[in-house]
Amino acid sequence: MSSLYRQHSRIFQISRLLYFTPCSYNEELGHFVATKSNLTVFGVALVLTISFWVYDIHLMATNVLRTYTTVFAAVGGIELLIYVSVVICTILNVFVKRQRITRLMNVLFRPDRILDRCSPTNSADARYNDNRKLLAFALFILFGMFIKLFHLKTAELKILRMMTAGRFFTIWMLIFVHRLHVRAIGQRMEQLQVLYASEELEQHLDYFLHRYDRYSRLIGEVDDCYSFPVVLVLLLVMLQLIYLAEHVYSTIETGTMMPVADNFFYSLFSQVWQTVYGALGYYCISACGTASEEVEETALCTRHFDDYRLQNTRAAKQIQKFLLKNLHQKKKFSACGFFDIDNTVIYMVFSSIVTYLVILIQFKQLETDLTQSGDGYNVTSNVSTVQP
Repeated sequence: MSSLYRQHSRIFQISRLLYFTPCSYNEELGHFVATKSNLTVFGVALVLTISFWVYDIHLMATNVLRTYTTVFAAVGGIELLIYVSVVICTILNVFVKRQRITRLMNVLFRPDRILDRCSPTNSADARYNDNRKLLAFALFILFGMFIKLFHLKTAELKILRMMTAGRFFTIWMLIFVHRLHVRAIGQRMEQLQVLYASEELEQHLDYFLHRYDRYSRLIGEVDDCYSFPVVLVLLLVMLQLIYLAEHVYSTIETGTMMPVADNFFYSLFSQVWQTVYGALGYYCISACGTASEEVEETALCTRHFDDYRLQNTRAAKQIQKFLLKNLHQKKKFSACGFFDIDNTVIYMVFSSIVTYLVILIQFKQLETDLTQSGDGYNVTSNVSTVQP
């Protein structure tokens, strides 16, 4: 198996238990295989997920949504449906596409004799190591769960927070599994650039061109296999950031430090928790953006081939054909075809947050006007007039 898979074997082991990965590495065969034990894991994971899904909706509806205003109850209901559906949608998506994901992993994470010795620097493995990042976020989730449990009084709310923490961790696992697939493409592209700059290029030129086409095509495969659950996560991230923006606006409007709770530390940590969703989206977006740039740079690095090779050689003609085919093709990761996942998504998310925040503020003001209309005001065409 590749060094990237070997580094993150623990992450893939956990993802197999969640059925975010439908196959296991067979040491004897030397490739990934979807076995009966993986299907057993699917059955167990699906039953547990459905059970938690039903119970989670019941707890959220009875303990949280009923305390919201009409507008925020509607937004909270959308968030709840997305939140509880991400895991079950991911499991079903992986089951339906288990054969494609298995083939994808057999291309991305199997050893490559030539490319594996073409790491650009000695610290390349460290740059692609996400173990510490995931461990840090897992510890943060545990810390946040204990903080919330300490301040909650009823058993139902404590169960709800534990389920929320578990669900949040599984969403992080999904993003890291997707991120590892994306970064595997970026790593192979870096290795291809090193191979192109080496003295062995002439004898490996056909290999270079073939491997570039092979790994660049996998961008579409990763999209087909994981883009649907990733879109749900990005939508959830946007909703959580809308809540955070509304809290910040309320803080500025009321002139108090933390208007959302009586306890300053608990309220502050709740907003930090929402901010972590932004980090979740960033880790997904940045990995896709960086890998796309590596694919583009690998194609661009062949532009100066004719500067030091004879123009009429077979190799030069191969490079010319390669450039005509790939130079003007933007290979980017996609969110189910709705938009490309790159750094521009960050600006799109922030613009959407501002738009929805304006709408929420307008509805909030309308609710206030409607409430006050019973005390001598009549709301007509968004203008409050004194009743006769």
